[in-house]
Amino acid sequence: MEQPLDPRKDSSVPGERAIDKPELPAPGYVFTMSADTETIEGEGQLKLGRHRHFEVYCDEPERIGGEDSYPQPLCYIAMGVGF
Repeated sequence: MEQPLDPRKDSSVPGERAIDKPELPAPGYVFTMSADTETIEGEGQLKLGRHRHFEVYCDEPERIGGEDSYPQPLCYIAMGVGF
């Protein structure tokens, strides 16, 4: 049985990308994603998330101890569904 492919190793050239082909490869794809998160000490509910070279912050409304400076964590999930 063929091993699943890693999509990060696919070509990014238009016409050669998997998205440009009528069918996915027979062995399918396997992809692992990871992110790190941390609470910013002394800043209420402020948190920082990192994935590769990207950083995002989240916060909570004042009514639950935050400063409402950034979207709430669940807002990021809702945005991800929309994307």
